[in-house]
Amino acid sequence: MSGIILCRSKYGASAKYAEWISQETGFKIIDTKKADIKEVEKYDTIVLGGGVYASSIAGIAFLKKNIGALKGKNICVYSCGAAPYDDEILQILKDRNLKGELADIPCFYFQGMWDLNGMKFGDRAMCKLYIKMLDKKDPSEIKSWERPFLEAKDKKCDWTDKKYLAPLLELIRSKGEEI
Repeated sequence: MSGIILCRSKYGASAKYAEWISQETGFKIIDTKKADIKEVEKYDTIVLGGGVYASSIAGIAFLKKNIGALKGKNICVYSCGAAPYDDEILQILKDRNLKGELADIPCFYFQGMWDLNGMKFGDRAMCKLYIKMLDKKDPSEIKSWERPFLEAKDKKCDWTDKKYLAPLLELIRSKGEEI
């Protein structure tokens, strides 16, 4: 079997995970913006990864647009965000991004990075508003996955860790990939 990693990374966490997956699998990495479906459909396994922005997985549009050409392939999706893993987050991401023909695609979530000062203006403004909203919440109502936003604020944080890849790599192995 052969595989490819399609990745859309705005601030680096998704690309970092793609590199680690590539090191473990030997799969080629390509940015979803440069991906050509004629090339991608040659592979047996497709791993698509992207950052989470307002509950949307970056790069998922490629999969939505081309799912017909990828029928019968081993496909999985991973996403990265500032929040730590939480079942609720994963369910929100599945509900928002993997509907219809994509509903049965396995989805993984990995904690990423945070650098408010390194963000583009729009992202920085949206995150600052979100932090202000959290600051006004009753502390007992703040969810565990919201706490990193309050703790990080203006700090630069890197929560990426290879250990998060274990379930994804296990899935790939179970599909017959030689790792």
